[in-house]
Amino acid sequence: MSYKHNNLMAMRNSYWNDLNPTAVKEKLYFQQMLVDNGIFESATAEDAKHLFFSLPSIIIVKGYAHGFMHASVQVLICQHIQANKQLLQQKTEMKIKFNL
Repeated sequence: MSYKHNNLMAMRNSYWNDLNPTAVKEKLYFQQMLVDNGIFESATAEDAKHLFFSLPSIIIVKGYAHGFMHASVQVLICQHIQANKQLLQQKTEMKIKFNL
């Protein structure tokens, strides 16, 4: 595992375990995005976690910088969801993309 991968995975884990109100609200928003994009009729917290951990590094970095509900980050997340619709529905593990 590369140094870059370790740091980004630590960021992902730290964010997902964060219980501050903003992070909780964003996690609920991930669930809603899955429903709005037709991935699931009703998305669970585990579905949202699967989405979050599949996001490319550029989305993680921008999400940390601007917030995951920022319009520019929302567009990137929607693009990711649409590009990986079937994998998300099947809950298939995806290779994380690193495009910084």
